Amino acid sequence: METNLSKVLKNGEKRVIGKYKQIVSAVMICIAKIENKDYIIFEKRSLNIRQGGEISLPGGKYEAKDLNTKNTAIRETVEELGITSDKIHMLGKFGTLVNPSGMILDTYISKIDIAHYDELKYNKAEVERIIFVPLDFFLKHSPKVEKIGLENIPLFSTGKFNLPKKYEKPWPGRAREVYFYNFEGEVIWGMTAEIIYEFIKVFKRS
Repeated sequence: METNLSKVLKNGEKRVIGKYKQIVSAVMICIAKIENKDYIIFEKRSLNIRQGGEISLPGGKYEAKDLNTKNTAIRETVEELGITSDKIHMLGKFGTLVNPSGMILDTYISKIDIAHYDELKYNKAEVERIIFVPLDFFLKHSPKVEKIGLENIPLFSTGKFNLPKKYEKPWPGRAREVYFYNFEGEVIWGMTAEIIYEFIKVFKRS
């Protein structure tokens, strides 16, 4: 039994239970040094696609052909930014964001080897435009913080499982914080802002 338990516990610190039952995606925090200044690359999504008009990091949904979410992040960054994979210098995985809406987002960090903004031949079918935000902006500006509530609505018969009657009606979940950065009139918020907020917090401690 000890051998089996050892195998069960292997990589337990990194395991997300039920991960692939959820919507699994991957994004990339892409850092480019242009004219001796570090920028994080964001995309304003085209209006004709999901979450059109919103600002996000390069990335997308995991597909079986990717083998792992690292490959997802690289594939999507190549497709969306219009660069070759040799321009992406992967630094490693930053972490995983588990969102109450049922999305799991693996986040990676890379350096993008470009010397000028125009080197990104971005995919206009998916990306309206590219936004280069100086790393210093996030180091100097804290996000505005709001809260959003969460309500649990049972889609099953509580009586069937002999559960307390209080679960027959919607019950509240824990309110969570939502972050908002305003950069030159463009609002970076939601999961993207949460990732950046955590990244900057860790970066400052390093």
